[in-house]
Amino acid sequence: MPLLTVLEVLRNCALALAGAVVLLSLLLLFERTVASLVARRARHREAALAPLVYEAVQEAAGPPSVPWKLTRFDRHVVRGILLRLALDLRGDTGEAIAALYGSLGLLQADEARLRAWSGNRRARAAVDLGLIGARQTLPALLRAIEDGDTRVRQAAAWAVGQVADREALVVLIRLLGDPSTVVARRAQEVLAERGREIEDALLSYAGEPASREGRLRAIELLGWLRVSAGVELLLRLMNEPDLEIRVKAVKAAAAIGDPRFLEPFHHGLEDSQWEVRCQAARGLSVLGSPLSVPRLSRALRDPQWWVRFYAAVALAEVGVVGEAALTDALGGRSSPARDMARYLLERGSAVPALP
Repeated sequence: MPLLTVLEVLRNCALALAGAVVLLSLLLLFERTVASLVARRARHREAALAPLVYEAVQEAAGPPSVPWKLTRFDRHVVRGILLRLALDLRGDTGEAIAALYGSLGLLQADEARLRAWSGNRRARAAVDLGLIGARQTLPALLRAIEDGDTRVRQAAAWAVGQVADREALVVLIRLLGDPSTVVARRAQEVLAERGREIEDALLSYAGEPASREGRLRAIELLGWLRVSAGVELLLRLMNEPDLEIRVKAVKAAAAIGDPRFLEPFHHGLEDSQWEVRCQAARGLSVLGSPLSVPRLSRALRDPQWWVRFYAAVALAEVGVVGEAALTDALGGRSSPARDMARYLLERGSAVPALP
């Protein structure tokens, strides 16, 4: 009898499980059917509304008018059309898209979504506002870069870069020191595009010890942007005891290529860290001074391959004197120097890049 009871229980469990599977399958089928119907309706309405949207956007004067009434579903369709247009169109047409987006109340809806409970919804709202590029949404986006959700801060940093004025870009600098690497990198990408507008603020931040990681990214930006006004700061940072700051400073100096870096690069070839020696040799390849030939010739015997490589490149950039030094190295006693000279002379301009 107990065995029969157990079997009965198992049979009931199996039937319940089978029923649950069937119910779940029906729910999934229903969901897919509804989604297919909604998508079909959206395509139909988009085909009808797209010409009206294009006509409204292309109006020559005044804000775009909306002489047609929209249902809630139609507003969603028009919103998608405008966001796709905003990806490709800028200038006067972009402003017309933003004006139409605002006249439909979609800007206000996106600003409200920035206060949504879901972090994903807030992030998507920030991205949409960045695509539309309406300046009046900047205060809301600046508040969003203080959001506790990493996704929202990252999206807001990008969006601010699309609509920011100079003051907003200065605010964005502090995100270089954000605890989240993805947020800090996003801010760095934005400033790599627009940082020339705020070189003075970037220099000030790079010289402050407030955030080490933020400072490293700011120093990197000085090189990316070729900020010539940063020479004095970089000269000082090239002597920092912090290895990473020293490497970033020498690398930025190499990118700027100012003649005032010649002697610091010579000293950098004697640094205890190979990364500094490598970037110093790279900087000397930019300057191409005959005064560097004796030091570069010694650097051909450096234990690190990358240092030897950039020393050889720098010698080649000097001209006749440097090429003569490479030729001399071919017959020298130092095997590393001889091999590197041969490597460079055989390959010419077909050389690898420093990772």
